[in-house]
Amino acid sequence: MSKHDHLTGEMPRSHDLQIALMILFFAVWIVDSFVVRVTTFLFSIVPIWSNIPVGIALLLLAVHLMRASHKDLFDNHETGIAKGGVYGRLRHPMYLGTHLFYLALATMTLSLASFVVWIVAALAYNVLANYEEGLLEEQYGDEFLQYKSKVRKWIPL
Repeated sequence: MSKHDHLTGEMPRSHDLQIALMILFFAVWIVDSFVVRVTTFLFSIVPIWSNIPVGIALLLLAVHLMRASHKDLFDNHETGIAKGGVYGRLRHPMYLGTHLFYLALATMTLSLASFVVWIVAALAYNVLANYEEGLLEEQYGDEFLQYKSKVRKWIPL
């Protein structure tokens, strides 16, 4: 038994997609924010005391979600549907952590090009999440549908 056999599964090549999105985001963010500065004009208009603290708060939340979701999935080796910890409040906290990490960086430099890539990444992660939910529904049926009706996909409100 491998150390991840307790997980239901992922979309084929999803890791390749996630790596490509990360490379694309960081390339656009670095080039636009620090080299060419084509779409960062808002940085000179918006007071730095507003976007930097918001970005730092988003970054801290992103790190918390990613650490907590990794702990819940990989340290606890919970079998079945992960319902404990952060998964009791969000169905995709690891993906949301990634969204918030990208959003935090784009917010700190106010790179509009990075916000566009962030939107593309958010749509791609939604496709991945939907695929995984299909696997969960196929494997766990009504149990997953009950969980899905009680726990929000992205925003725990």
